[in-house]
Amino acid sequence: MSISDFLETVDDPNFISGIYNYCDRWCERCAFTTRCFLYATERADPELDDPDVRNIDNAKFWRKLESIFKDTHELIAKWAAEAGIDLESFEVADATAKREDLRRDAKEHPLSLSARRYAEIVQHWFNEEFAVEVEVHDDVTGQSKSVEDDIDVTGAAEVIRWYQFFIAAKTYRALMRLEDQRPDNDLAEVDVFTDNELSDDAIILRAAADDSNGSAKIALIGIDRSSSAWRVMQSSLPEKTDSIFPIMVELGRLRQSLEETFPNARDFLRPGFDEVASDWMN
Repeated sequence: MSISDFLETVDDPNFISGIYNYCDRWCERCAFTTRCFLYATERADPELDDPDVRNIDNAKFWRKLESIFKDTHELIAKWAAEAGIDLESFEVADATAKREDLRRDAKEHPLSLSARRYAEIVQHWFNEEFAVEVEVHDDVTGQSKSVEDDIDVTGAAEVIRWYQFFIAAKTYRALMRLEDQRPDNDLAEVDVFTDNELSDDAIILRAAADDSNGSAKIALIGIDRSSSAWRVMQSSLPEKTDSIFPIMVELGRLRQSLEETFPNARDFLRPGFDEVASDWMN
């Protein structure tokens, strides 16, 4: 999609503003694809239909990624020029350095480490305890399951796999702006209202806090759905209870820590998903 086409698509009033920021990216199961700007842009790119483009081990993937970065850089440069922002200024360089510090802190945060550890445990369990690549309804002992169990196990495995790394990614994003949620943050002391309107600093603070809560909420949703799927696996594969139970405990701890770190996450209203129809339009 060209930049001009991109900008034209952005202005389509049919799209729900920001709906793609707090979804689980499972487009095949989403009822809002026709209202999603990100889905529309991806559908408009025929190259994304090529499975090689989505394969990280294929050269096409990296060529496509390079193209996306190039287009993004051009778009940012265009918007910066229109806003009178010098991307080479010391202020921008300082902001970039601070963001790198935030990335490092978020990556090393105990919550991030816990979410990544869960993903690794899941990977190990499927490699060692569940021969998905052979037959999804047979475990490593070769015991056969009923058709009903087969369907349950297949669906549960799909859910677990989908959220396996997603939870860590959204937890990391939530932690990127964790400092903006702290009451001792400098921005928390600014005068929230100026001439009956939110001040610029207050708007930035609230947007950052909202993004953290929204990211934490979709991570929690991924945890909830994964927990339900693990319970199905445990019920359908009782002989795997001993290996599944520690994973469920790990997931429960992660959920509790997320809720303690982001106490307002559950209350966040995701655009489209948690709103009434009249609020969907831009």
